[in-house]
Amino acid sequence: MTDFPRIYAHRGASSLAPENTIAAFSKAWELGATCFEFDVDVIGDGTLIVIHDDTLDRTTSGEGSYYELSYSDIRKLDAGRWFSDTYRLERIPEVADVISFANAQHMSMNLEIKPCRGGRELRQTLIENLSVAVDALADPSRLLVSSFDHALLADFHQARPQIALGWLFERENQPCPSWQSGAAALGCRAIHPDNRGLTREEVAQMRAAGFEVNVWTVNDCERARELARWGVTGIFTDRPQDFPAEALAR
Repeated sequence: MTDFPRIYAHRGASSLAPENTIAAFSKAWELGATCFEFDVDVIGDGTLIVIHDDTLDRTTSGEGSYYELSYSDIRKLDAGRWFSDTYRLERIPEVADVISFANAQHMSMNLEIKPCRGGRELRQTLIENLSVAVDALADPSRLLVSSFDHALLADFHQARPQIALGWLFERENQPCPSWQSGAAALGCRAIHPDNRGLTREEVAQMRAAGFEVNVWTVNDCERARELARWGVTGIFTDRPQDFPAEALAR
């Protein structure tokens, strides 16, 4: 028995290894984590890549947007050196690489669809190709798909209705419709609110409405315990190493 909610390693063990890389997901697994979160977008040739930003600058050796690039362009980039020399030559993973890793390690995943800014055709390609990619899951029940872009989330749900969904939102940019109507209409399993300003009353409302509640991003163990007492079912954290093994193993 643990007094923590389920722990998702946010972008992998992103405080110990470069975020959204196989190295970060491997580090989370080495720590004993059974769940991790990662971000997905699409590039110009339709390849699905694992990256948070819509530009390459912050987490790779590249610059600018990737929406006109090809797989061969992406393979030339270093996605680890910015973090430390230990991770030089770490590559931007494809979604297929991450699913294969999770299958091999029997890990659960939260896949966040990024709000693709590459135009209507690329947005359509993102959903079409992601719908095919998830067919490689060894156990579809181990995947939760979320997005701030609820139109993309709805498109994915139409293509793969058997995959569970998370309604992701930020307090300062409340979507319309709100979680109260939008998440239910879409058939979401979970609500993903931000930690900042979240109250016990809000959690109670979400739980009473029948949703799991997974909160981002929680890097303090005491706050995680408090959220568990409120009924929160999961948290996303950059620091899985700070939590006890029994919490990571849930």
